[in-house]
Amino acid sequence: MAILTNSKPGVGAVYPSNAIDAELQRLEPMVGPYQIRTRHLFGLDLVSKMRDSITKKPMVMTDAIIQDIIIGAISQAETECMIDISPVQRREKYPFDRQAYESFGYIKTLHRPVNSIQKLSVTPANNIDVFTLPLDWVEVAYFHRGQINIIPMTAAFIQGGMVPASTAGGAIFFAIMGNRSWIPAYWQLEYITGYPDSTVPRIVNELIGTIAAQEILSMLAATNAGNNSHSLGIDGLSQSVSTPGPEIYKNRYNELAEKRAGLVKKIKSLYDRKIFSSHV
Repeated sequence: MAILTNSKPGVGAVYPSNAIDAELQRLEPMVGPYQIRTRHLFGLDLVSKMRDSITKKPMVMTDAIIQDIIIGAISQAETECMIDISPVQRREKYPFDRQAYESFGYIKTLHRPVNSIQKLSVTPANNIDVFTLPLDWVEVAYFHRGQINIIPMTAAFIQGGMVPASTAGGAIFFAIMGNRSWIPAYWQLEYITGYPDSTVPRIVNELIGTIAAQEILSMLAATNAGNNSHSLGIDGLSQSVSTPGPEIYKNRYNELAEKRAGLVKKIKSLYDRKIFSSHV
């Protein structure tokens, strides 16, 4: 992808975090209709009891329909886990905070997982870069937490502030900045989030597949709503037949719902997205 050029990647893989080699394959292509049928809906007949108004044949859950549902499931998974799955190029602005600055320019990105960083600059409201930091100064060891730090290769410390010595203009600029405690929308960061090369962790695929399978079961249950029972009577003889109707999908749907909740918690914890609250 073009957006992946001229950027600085992390010290290792996006998943497992910072891995440079692994014996077990934990990444795989994005889940498709075949995986939905075999992993999540194995043994279930994906045919509706409703008939097509034109062909008069039962409506079938085709691969094209399942693929469209998967696209929606990806978006839903991103929202629930507060992460990006497909690569996204972003430009965001962050305030200058003196305490964070003295902690080696600590910045916490708004989106995760971070794939690579393209540019970090000081850009005022006119959107003209005043100073662009060399990417060599940007520490990427904590990308999995959405954290970056500024560590100049050659640095002098003046009055508790960090001053780059390799560029005269930069040294003057940072010295002035060090006298401020807080400046809004000061840093401008361009970076890329998501999983590269169209491969995702198996656990993420499991969540996408679970969400898609729930949507499929919900659609099939709705089209079976009127088929719980029927009776036939001829010359005083009658026969009644009862079928599960939409209940046939209920157990599997509930199992998937429980699995979905657990997967969301696990994925959030991978990228420090769990939110705690207290009344204390």
